[in-house]
Amino acid sequence: MPCNYKNYAANWKWLSKQIISDAGNKCELCYAPNGKFVVRNPDCEYPWELAKSVVSKTSCSNLTKIVLTVHHIDADKKNNNKQNLIALCQRCHLRLDLHRHITNRKKTKDQQSSQENLL
Repeated sequence: MPCNYKNYAANWKWLSKQIISDAGNKCELCYAPNGKFVVRNPDCEYPWELAKSVVSKTSCSNLTKIVLTVHHIDADKKNNNKQNLIALCQRCHLRLDLHRHITNRKKTKDQQSSQENLL
């Protein structure tokens, strides 16, 4: 889902770049490197490995480009205290937000169902 910057502080783009830079340009949970192509291997102890060649990039179905985002630990987009912000890859960010996404989806489905019943 794209970021709606209206929900964030005016300096969010700058602040998120700072958080990612402070994290060494790597995910703070799995250490995946920002901007690099990696292969996700669920059978490995390590959750990713660098793609070794262009051939593997075009032929591997588990290939993904790492794009770091910044996660609000307490889910409050207004709380931009550095202790509340963490740089994460897509995989780690989705895993941390999964429960909230499921809850929100259920609420949306329930609202849609209620509206359909009114029609």
